Amino acid sequence: PQDSGLNGTSGSIEAVEYSGDLAIYKHGFIKVSDDKRYFTYADGTPFFWLGDTHWEFAYKESWDKSNHPKMDSMFKGMVDRRKAQGYTVYQTNLRSDQVMGGDSKYWTADGLPNVEFYQNELDRRMNYIADAGLINALGLAWFMSIDGNEDKYKQLASYMIARYGSLPLCYTLAGEVGGYDLTRQQHYVDQWREIALLIVEKDSYHHLHTAHYTNQRPFATYYQDEDWLDFTLNQAGHGDFVVSIDDYKQFLSNHGDKPFVEGETMYEFCSTLEENGTRMVTDAMVRRVAYLTIQVGGCGYTYGAQGIWDCVWEKGLPNSMSVFNKYDITWVEAIDGIAGVQMGYMKDFYVSNHFEQLYPYKTENSIIGDPFGKKLPLITVSKDHKNWIMYYPESTRKTSTISGFNNATYSMQWFNPRNGQNSELKEISISDHNLALPIKPDGNDWCLVLKEKE
Repeated sequence: PQDSGLNGTSGSIEAVEYSGDLAIYKHGFIKVSDDKRYFTYADGTPFFWLGDTHWEFAYKESWDKSNHPKMDSMFKGMVDRRKAQGYTVYQTNLRSDQVMGGDSKYWTADGLPNVEFYQNELDRRMNYIADAGLINALGLAWFMSIDGNEDKYKQLASYMIARYGSLPLCYTLAGEVGGYDLTRQQHYVDQWREIALLIVEKDSYHHLHTAHYTNQRPFATYYQDEDWLDFTLNQAGHGDFVVSIDDYKQFLSNHGDKPFVEGETMYEFCSTLEENGTRMVTDAMVRRVAYLTIQVGGCGYTYGAQGIWDCVWEKGLPNSMSVFNKYDITWVEAIDGIAGVQMGYMKDFYVSNHFEQLYPYKTENSIIGDPFGKKLPLITVSKDHKNWIMYYPESTRKTSTISGFNNATYSMQWFNPRNGQNSELKEISISDHNLALPIKPDGNDWCLVLKEKE
């Protein structure tokens, strides 16, 4: 390697207190809470994971151009939009895969880091995300890239840590780590584990570490009991399996000892993979899985929009991922998706209602989650039973009597997940610890919030 001229030099470094308004620097990088259920900033302030998917952020999203009428830069415009909407995480991947042509971006012909690419392209993107106060949940490549390249990826991981390790990061290892060839899945899992252990060893900032799991049923668990995996980054998929509450309940009943994030499912505008035919994912479908995730015990959700992750500039262009984009959605349409806005409402709703204090409602016959089946709301409640959230999906059409309330006066209010608005407060008095669930205002999805009055 070329001599940088730094060897043998000396100087001084001054550390000063941060004076800006970004939470990630005011409160410190994120960690796992003491009870292993959610994330906090370094000072203990609860952190709600709301991610946005940008698998091709590193070199395919244009820095200098945009065909969106309100954005001068495709890349910067999308970061700015998500920041304004309240997102806290950018879920990305370097896409250093040979199949993407990415290997020539990150390495020179003689196998050394391509410093020019980092200086001219990746540095500004990594720093722009950090300067927006977003955590970059970063993957190195897709699963197949590790074949015959373990040393190469150890070098890439080491270089990324050395160059960007002081930024607010979370390492997600690789996309769909185990792959879908079950005869080779253990091979990929074992090879990528070596990269994960290297990252943990070299990461002196102690960022969180996870792996972007494959889409399978039951949910993937291949790293679940390993010490280096700090939390679960699940993938429920885009319709090729039913996204059922039962899958979440089963997983969390067995693996509820780490924070759980739904990391990839039902991207808005995606053309679903279903045996009974393709349909476009709507905002209602996005909201259902997002709220389901939190109500059964998760602590975060990653949204995605078709047209962004596959980086579609304009209609009619070839798209190798067209199986997911049969409706030819562009990034311009995707960044304006209504579900993207609604996820910001969801985050604000749960933060304001202290999501970290809520637990899935339990009865003697229900280990976790909804005890009443698919036609009744999903319920979370604080340990003192003073605060309750009930999510009514569109499918909710039954009522029942809920036990476990304190004999007290509660305020009751409907929250509209579609526009982020609250109804007027009402009061109800409970004297026998039971409440007959009210019927939701209409056939859409709603949240009912009950809080014991002091």
